[in-house]
Amino acid sequence: MRPLASGTISFGLVSIPVKLFSATEASAAISFNLLHAKCGGRVKQQYICPREDNVVVPREEMVKGYEFAKDRYVTFTPEELKALEEKASQQIEIAEFVPSEKIDPVYFDKAYFLGPEKGADRAYALLAEAMRRSGKTALARYAARGKQYLVQIRPLPEGGLVMQNLLYADEVRSFKD
Repeated sequence: MRPLASGTISFGLVSIPVKLFSATEASAAISFNLLHAKCGGRVKQQYICPREDNVVVPREEMVKGYEFAKDRYVTFTPEELKALEEKASQQIEIAEFVPSEKIDPVYFDKAYFLGPEKGADRAYALLAEAMRRSGKTALARYAARGKQYLVQIRPLPEGGLVMQNLLYADEVRSFKD
């Protein structure tokens, strides 16, 4: 298995270099294209502006905007959007250790296996064993692909560690909804 990335688990004065591996395989999904039923030609997507009599808007005339009130937007330049992106630090910064049962599985998202980098085997095994024996899991922050993620690091029963992206509370629907 080939690593997706490298990083460093850090807490206090401890740093453990690790490799990240995808813990899941993407299923072979069938991809469909939209076709014109009459002639079988592939259709193209166009963006139209309803304010200007449904005129087709070319890509170079588009900007990104955030709707802060009904029909009211603040727009951003590509440079401003770039500045807002989280810098990928490769650091997996542990904020705290909590009992494993305190994290509801409804918050679990994508999972990654963490493997030790060369020379970090002992520290890695020590962390995994300490977490397994204590029944604790680590809550941490990890920045990648321009976004900061809340993650859980937990020991696997067969040894090793898994890092699980966690959904934020506003990303999980209420049962009542």
